[in-house]
Amino acid sequence: MSDIKVGIIGAGGISSSVHLPLLSCIDNVSIEFIADTINPEVLAKAYKTTPIKISEVSSLPNCDVVLLAIPVGVKEEYVREFASRDCYIFAEKPFAIDLKTHFKFLELSDKITCNYMATYYNTMRQIKDIISSQIFGPIKKISIVEGGIIGKTGRSKNSYQANPKLSGGGFLMESSCHTFSQLDFLFNNITVNDATVIWEDDFDVESNVSFNVDDQNSFVIDYTGTMIKHVEPMTTIYFENNTLQYSHLDPESIFTISTLDSNSQFLINQQNYFASNFPQAYYLKWKDFLSKISTSEKLDTKKETSILTTQLINDIFDKGSKK
Repeated sequence: MSDIKVGIIGAGGISSSVHLPLLSCIDNVSIEFIADTINPEVLAKAYKTTPIKISEVSSLPNCDVVLLAIPVGVKEEYVREFASRDCYIFAEKPFAIDLKTHFKFLELSDKITCNYMATYYNTMRQIKDIISSQIFGPIKKISIVEGGIIGKTGRSKNSYQANPKLSGGGFLMESSCHTFSQLDFLFNNITVNDATVIWEDDFDVESNVSFNVDDQNSFVIDYTGTMIKHVEPMTTIYFENNTLQYSHLDPESIFTISTLDSNSQFLINQQNYFASNFPQAYYLKWKDFLSKISTSEKLDTKKETSILTTQLINDIFDKGSKK
């Protein structure tokens, strides 16, 4: 099979620390160019490829797949350009700044995905099996907490993440999107029942949300995501007679099972069939996408880009009175 030529747009930390090392080790992949608004000549030299300082998007070279590791607020011009070339598009999260833009991207391209790689965690694959097996019976309720004291974005004032027009906002866009993509992977028919959002300037810094899930049975998910207080990331699933706890942010979290009628607990160790660390999750996401390209498989772009994630964030913003 001939090489798949990948163009990299965005030479920031996520490209240099994760995408480039992985892509350079995958058979039948060649890195065609690295482009950024600041000339990425040092990074390009390390990977023996062409550096490009972006002036006009239309002047960028052709490739088979383009990685968009750029702020969500400037993504549209690049999606439009490479969609017009019938190029495959691998976009970093979050996928779109709002639901209207998300639909627009899907109208432009049917060869597009988003890097919601947290669905490739061993934790997610095993919890899906546990839920599907109904070994503990139907779910009664789920509680999810995550976050920590990190300021608006945890980035310097010169970072794009300090600009809500570029980043799309605060915690929901930066962190919650991964958790919501996991919920999309686990369940169908999730809707926002109620939400309260704490705002600092134009950034959401804490959200308390109640989701309704109408899957095999109906139940509620209570979600808290915060930047303004310390919390231990944890998902707790309540069954009829047991609770199951794990960290959805840990690719190989231990599952703690507790019985509701006693103090007894036991642990379930992970089966390492999928990602047990973060680079492996990125690798599996890339391998899955490249495999679909190689076989010309028709992409389910609504799932590939997790349109539900964008929908949930949109609805939380609406119910949380985003100005």
